[in-house]
Amino acid sequence: MNLRYIYIGSVVVLSYVLFLSWNAEKEIKQEFVEASLIEQNKSGELLPAGETVGFVQIQNEKLDVLVSPSSGKIWQARLKEHTYLNNKESQGVRLFGYDLLSGFKFYLNSGFVSEGEGFEVVGVTPSSVSLVSLDGQISKTISLKEGDYELIIKDGWVGELPADVPTPYIAMYRTDGRALDARDNFFENSSYTGVAFNTPDEPYANTRLRSIDEGVEYFQRGGWVAFIQKYFMAAIITPSDRIQTLIALPPSNGSDTYVMGAISRETKASEIVSGVEHRVFLGPKVRSDLITRAPDLELTIDMGWFWFLAQPLMMLLSMINVLVGNWGVSIILLTFLIKLLLWPVSAKGFSSMAKMRTAGPKLKEIQERYKDDRAKLGTEMMALYKKEGINPAGGCFPLLLQMPVFIAFFFCLRESVELRHESFFFWIQDLSAPDPFFILPVIFAGLMYLTQQLNPQPPGMDPTQAQIMKFMPVMIAAIFIIMPAGLVLYSVANSAISLIQQRAMYKKYGASDFSGPGAT
Repeated sequence: MNLRYIYIGSVVVLSYVLFLSWNAEKEIKQEFVEASLIEQNKSGELLPAGETVGFVQIQNEKLDVLVSPSSGKIWQARLKEHTYLNNKESQGVRLFGYDLLSGFKFYLNSGFVSEGEGFEVVGVTPSSVSLVSLDGQISKTISLKEGDYELIIKDGWVGELPADVPTPYIAMYRTDGRALDARDNFFENSSYTGVAFNTPDEPYANTRLRSIDEGVEYFQRGGWVAFIQKYFMAAIITPSDRIQTLIALPPSNGSDTYVMGAISRETKASEIVSGVEHRVFLGPKVRSDLITRAPDLELTIDMGWFWFLAQPLMMLLSMINVLVGNWGVSIILLTFLIKLLLWPVSAKGFSSMAKMRTAGPKLKEIQERYKDDRAKLGTEMMALYKKEGINPAGGCFPLLLQMPVFIAFFFCLRESVELRHESFFFWIQDLSAPDPFFILPVIFAGLMYLTQQLNPQPPGMDPTQAQIMKFMPVMIAAIFIIMPAGLVLYSVANSAISLIQQRAMYKKYGASDFSGPGAT
């Protein structure tokens, strides 16, 4: 039986290694194809439907943007500091972009409703492009803020205004499907991907694309609409005094494209002539940065049920990292700090388990003596618990009280773009990717096994259940193989500190050298 389990485990591990190798090779090939298409995109050899000339490139320290000179649409936006692969030669992750083979597209457009004239370029600088419509009526300037993730678009009316004042708008257009340059793994795909709104009634109202059947509309002042994916997002941020309708519309008229944006209402003629300005954020979901850009924009980071704990934990983790300069070390130090703060709760649980461990022989004797009389067995066991000062549930309640903190930290690490492509030491070169050599999962399994040896076996445990518990370290280690290294590092640090604390409490109560159920 043991040999069979070892064989099955070896096959699973080998299969996973082959999968990682295949996935890495696939990503490198995709990167190579992307790089070879960039110049073709700029020259106009490979363009989306409706585009006839090559793109104009504008950029700053953070963003590389491709604009269509004929339509004014923004067809591509790359983040320079966040590369697709974990190497300096890799291209930046794309937020906006398209794939002619799959039909995927995600782009941005703005202007005036019902005005569909083409454009021509009238001015270009490294970080901006100015366009004017072919009929000379509309002007458009697209520029990047220096050293920032914001794109500023200004749409104005050059000619004489018509009787019906034009309605300004800005919108993102996206087909359904996986985000561009997203990694193909369970934790990447499990994070929320979809539309989110900021409204006076709901600071964060979100919905997935496929759930938009009849459209979503919010008539309000200010707010924002964003398309969110793991680590990054594109958000249209509106001024607090602008009246508009925030929308998310499903595909219509045979199209496969969803529309998310803002349509300005009650806009004055003077504003249209001088130019209506739009702000678009294209960047990583860093809480400290998002807080400064717009109210509630930091809510786009999914911190789970216990967000009120996860947010301060992330702030504390960032503060520690400023001091030590290594996110892996910061995770370990914050885990130590959490365990220190929760020590009064943990100590009660460990003391209860220590007393249970020392009472093991007496419990076993009672079980043997009254094995045929369950009523008497229960009475005698409760009497022993009272005499020895043992709370049978004493080891469970402290763990339950700590669970919200552990779950909050789990989400904190899972959604933190700060860990993406950040190394720890030696073989861990990306804390957001699985451990390539499974060393951390194996260490965790060893720590869990040692902890099991310390914990007394509950009286009357079913033999089958006891066998399952023996294999629990192996099963959890197998799950950790696919988890990001940062999360596993936290689990290893948490388990190691708990083991040290538990041994210290057992020594205090004289249970360290006890030879009984669960003894080492």
